[in-house]
Amino acid sequence: MPHHSRAGSSSRPKSPPWDDPDSPSLKASNSLLPLSTLSNSAAVASNSGRRHWDTPMGWEMFFGVIALYMITGAGMVSQEHILFWTGVYKFNYPMFVAAVQLICAQVLLIYFAYLTRLISPILRALRLGFAVAPPDPVVPQKVQGWGWGARGSILEFEWRTGRKFIFASAVFSLKILISNFAFAYGQFPVYQMSRILTIPFALFFATYLQSQTLPVPILSSTLSIAFGLFMTSLRHVRFAPEGFIAGVFSSFFTALYPFTLLQAYNIMLENLNTAPTSPGSVGPSYEDHQRAFWRLLYYINTFSLMFVVPLSIITGAWHEVYRTCYFLDAGFFWFMLGLSGLLGFICFVFMLAMVRVTSPLDAIIATGPRAASTTALLSYFKMRIYSWVGFLMTWLSALWYLKDRRAMFGKEGSRDRIYEMR
Repeated sequence: MPHHSRAGSSSRPKSPPWDDPDSPSLKASNSLLPLSTLSNSAAVASNSGRRHWDTPMGWEMFFGVIALYMITGAGMVSQEHILFWTGVYKFNYPMFVAAVQLICAQVLLIYFAYLTRLISPILRALRLGFAVAPPDPVVPQKVQGWGWGARGSILEFEWRTGRKFIFASAVFSLKILISNFAFAYGQFPVYQMSRILTIPFALFFATYLQSQTLPVPILSSTLSIAFGLFMTSLRHVRFAPEGFIAGVFSSFFTALYPFTLLQAYNIMLENLNTAPTSPGSVGPSYEDHQRAFWRLLYYINTFSLMFVVPLSIITGAWHEVYRTCYFLDAGFFWFMLGLSGLLGFICFVFMLAMVRVTSPLDAIIATGPRAASTTALLSYFKMRIYSWVGFLMTWLSALWYLKDRRAMFGKEGSRDRIYEMR
């Protein structure tokens, strides 16, 4: 893949794998264009292009990202259940765990960026080319003002650019913190019941943040998923008010996060240090999308670290762990913490991939069948009849939703995706 030059080169990087390379008039989807800085003329021009999701490669990417997103999310929930509630450790320090997860994500962001470049042929063969980090600039340039990293690299950090992502980072931090508190202070069925509100919140945000008029089949299938998940999670356990309340607040920030993430991604595309140089071209290139993908992850995780780690130290979480935990010398405990950080990092990456490939609402809806499967797994598949009915209802409703979404993808050739930021 050629480097993106600032000196006026007319060559452009290759088109994304979901685009038709034979079409010379393809532009970026308007669902990926900036939210507030895009002019009307650019919007009209970019809307003339089309993303060919109906090609075999496009659908392989679509279903592959959804499947991996659901699998990694289920693994993350199962691992946190083991860490907080199972075994002799029962590590009940959610703020400390959140800080460790962010620290692990920061380290993995640096090393995985270089690793993905080394194994890029394998990732592209698996239709995971979106995760390959773009090359750094050939000649590092001095950053103006306060910041560090080579200009244009994925580890670049500038306050002038980064301050635009503070809100998205705050939502992400609150999502992690409150979700860990909900998991630590409420049994899994209580946690699952409180998180059902994520789907209604997502419908609200899709309607009022994206100005969407959702079709009746989409609304029906979505609400059926929520009701099926309610039946799956319904059982007699000790009710913990603090866990339930934390779960409700966690549902709000979990539903809000993908919408703010898409908005931040659009803004990052507009604020890239490299801009399109082809005469008459509209919209960012494929390499620009890759650079925005990795750099946004780096900015959000860096600001989240600045918020969560000092907060955990001030509140005494680290001192409490050091003073009361007698198993800090156990290798298995640190293995579980490291595994939590690794799975959290993978979920962090795949959430942005899910939002980029599909839509924020799709990212939330995918958590429905994933949560139903996790409930069955953590119950050792010993559920009551009504829970199995809810389980089947959740999956059938998810297939219903997917069928309607696929029909909407190909309904109008000039519209690439249904849920667009306006």
